[in-house]
Amino acid sequence: MTGIPVYVPPYSRPCRPARSGERIPLRQAATRPTVTERFDGLRARAEAQCGSCHLAPHAQGGFQFTADLEGLKRDGARMALKAAQGEMPPRASSQQLKEAVELSCALRAWLARGASEGTFPVSCDASSEGGVAVARDVGEGMTDLGHCVPEVYPGAPLGSDALKDTFFAGLTKLPRLLSETDTDVMTFDAAKLVEHGTVAFAPTYPLFSDNAKKLRWVHVPAGQSIRYDAETGTFHIPPNTRFYKTFFKAVSDRNGQRRYRKVETRLIVVREPWNQSLFGTYLWNEDETVAELHDLRYRNDEPFSDRVLVYTAYELGGATRNYAVPGAHRCIQCHTGAEAQNFILGFTPLQLNRRAPGEAGVDAKTVIGEDELSQLDRLVRYGVITGVPAYQTAHALEESLPRLEHLAQAQALPASEEARKAVLELQGYFVGNCAQCHNPRGFAVASNPAIASLDFSAGGTLFGWNPCGVKESNGQRVYADCAVADFQQDLLLRSPSSTLYQRVARDTDARVIHMPTNVPGKDCRASLLVARYLATLEWPADKALDPEQKRAAVQARLRQADTVVAGSCSDPADVQWVTEDFTDKVPYTPRNPSWREAIGQGPFEFLTRYAITDRHEQLARKPFPTNWWLPKRACRFPTRNSPPAGHDPWNDPRDAWMVNALGNPRAPWGELYHSTPGATAFQGICANCHGRTGDGQTGAAKVLVALNGGRVANLVSGMFGATNGTSHLTLFDSLNPHGGARYLAFMASGGTPIQFTPEFMSAWIKYGEVDIDFSPRTSDWTRWGANMLGAGRGACDLIRTGNFGTASAEPPSGNRNAVGAVRMWEEVCTLDNPLTEAIRAGQEPVLSEWLQHAQFNVGAMAYFYLRDELSRGAEGIYPLRTECERRGAP
Repeated sequence: MTGIPVYVPPYSRPCRPARSGERIPLRQAATRPTVTERFDGLRARAEAQCGSCHLAPHAQGGFQFTADLEGLKRDGARMALKAAQGEMPPRASSQQLKEAVELSCALRAWLARGASEGTFPVSCDASSEGGVAVARDVGEGMTDLGHCVPEVYPGAPLGSDALKDTFFAGLTKLPRLLSETDTDVMTFDAAKLVEHGTVAFAPTYPLFSDNAKKLRWVHVPAGQSIRYDAETGTFHIPPNTRFYKTFFKAVSDRNGQRRYRKVETRLIVVREPWNQSLFGTYLWNEDETVAELHDLRYRNDEPFSDRVLVYTAYELGGATRNYAVPGAHRCIQCHTGAEAQNFILGFTPLQLNRRAPGEAGVDAKTVIGEDELSQLDRLVRYGVITGVPAYQTAHALEESLPRLEHLAQAQALPASEEARKAVLELQGYFVGNCAQCHNPRGFAVASNPAIASLDFSAGGTLFGWNPCGVKESNGQRVYADCAVADFQQDLLLRSPSSTLYQRVARDTDARVIHMPTNVPGKDCRASLLVARYLATLEWPADKALDPEQKRAAVQARLRQADTVVAGSCSDPADVQWVTEDFTDKVPYTPRNPSWREAIGQGPFEFLTRYAITDRHEQLARKPFPTNWWLPKRACRFPTRNSPPAGHDPWNDPRDAWMVNALGNPRAPWGELYHSTPGATAFQGICANCHGRTGDGQTGAAKVLVALNGGRVANLVSGMFGATNGTSHLTLFDSLNPHGGARYLAFMASGGTPIQFTPEFMSAWIKYGEVDIDFSPRTSDWTRWGANMLGAGRGACDLIRTGNFGTASAEPPSGNRNAVGAVRMWEEVCTLDNPLTEAIRAGQEPVLSEWLQHAQFNVGAMAYFYLRDELSRGAEGIYPLRTECERRGAP
């Protein structure tokens, strides 16, 4: 008997609409109308935008083009690259930036169409062939958690995608198209993605990015999970876990409705160690059906550099807006400081533990839906996260993970309700926007260890800290000025007294770099939070008031903060973006093309006259006791009963810093910190701009390129690098022995034309970390300009007069730690350069000759440190006295 067929409906996992407060309704893709251009129009635009600097006979920066057919054929690709990066024109206004990007697009389209003299279509988009469109219901219901929230239960567990897991495990670079990555990722359909093991999440404290909306997905390889470590309070993320983040920008469609378009999708593939992780960004075409890997190259031909896009923000009128895509170096700068050292930001126990409006620093005005608040419970049920105790209630589960108010209570919260609210809100903002750089492993500290104490991570500096009157690391300004006569008026100044406020409320200037760094746009909420935080600090003037009067004073300042920010801060109409490329051309080319003709001639004749001998190399590596280590719990020091051989602090005034008035050592002898002349010269002078790793990526470098377009050299991969196994230093062999040292001294003594203003010098001269003393006069700093061996000259001048590192309360440079390196600097300054009585007395011309030779010796010390130590990479970085955990045998 034949059985009766039974209809079995296809399996359908429940996926109810997302209950989220952040709606992101997607626009229905609109293709940009075809634009045509004639070569004559293209040529005219190139002349107008680039001619004043680069059209023959002008050749600024060594580049020159001719505005004819052959000239643009030859140089058009280079011009298009620089314009697309936002590098040209330098320090462009938002409108100039937009015009440059549009010129770049036209140049590339013209070249792609054969570079004719006729008419050509202009399009910068990737092809739409084979693209995938988001379904209407998915786009209409889109939120920060996707359009729906899939259900997972024993009969329908989280799906997997073994083929793609295997594919990613074997990758050494990301595929060209986003469609080649995780299955169905182009559909943005949460119901499909969950079947492949890809699910959405959203952080409690998001990163501001020019008001872009974001959708984040995570995919853990099959059979694995993200494990919570209760002891460290961090996640262990298994290798080849993928994190996607898509950025959406608001557009006003032809019907006047506010919708969102996909602009870029960033992808990180986690690897161990973290610095082997793969990462990149995929840029969406105009009709949002294809996303192609951003591959615009740096000067050294490595991917991927800064880029600026232009998108239509108002489809009815055609108004456009800039969109900045950060380059790989910015990604590294931010993600290096990841809490668990896994290159991942935003996916931490604290961030996933979503909080209700007004709780734990979350903006009370934020609308947060039920599915956002319960996401941690959902990720545990999915099996994406394990290691969290299986409590019966979601509330108990959430309580078992880090919470911002718990971290605050472990430190010290202010007594008043207003102050507690202000500090929690600011700390919450710092978690998402600042802590990745301002923590012991972050970029800010790596490039300037003097600010190591400024830890803005959740358990860091802010709770219990009173910044009133606390000077910045350079000793010039204060983080919070709580003594201004008119708080409201001070907030309105171009340069407010409190640099915490200036850094978030003002654009980059010679004194400060706008924060958060690497982020486009201005966030008025940051200005408001910092202003309100300052208003609630313990102001000295409030101490004489009774409790009710104190509260009234705080309330008055809070009202002033609200008034100022509301009246002076608004979302910018467009984005400005200063590109950063601190790489060198391949093959390497010295930065000053006239170096061969200059060195040994005129004002630089001494650079080939002074000898460089084995004594210079030996001295550069010779350790000298210069201070005491700053002890830490993790550090152990040897036991010693006497000072170093040859040092007599009881009878030698140069060693008096080692002992107190009773003749006892100021610290155990085993805690003496030693440094070498090479490390001291580089870290105390060059590293201010070139960075401790020599890569030219520092806060000072960011300020400089924003101010005048000056590019700080990447010394390690540039001058001290190699191409195909051949050292770049061989280029300088023609100068005579150690030609590289002479070239470095040339560039650091006047070979670079960049000038630093007094304000810039005041802001970026570092005090307190490297024990170097030099002229206290800002007029001297200005005279040195970018020729920073002037600081070495200043140190040797103090040696000459016997004033280096004096035991007075304030050494000449203002660096109170510069007391113990007298012996070192005596040897450096006098190497093959005897200090005579005539020189001590300041007689000319012998004084100028002696100082010049002393300055040259300082440059040689830095050269040998770079050549022999720093070029070895991170292991060659000499530890500062604040880094006893990196201490080696002196």
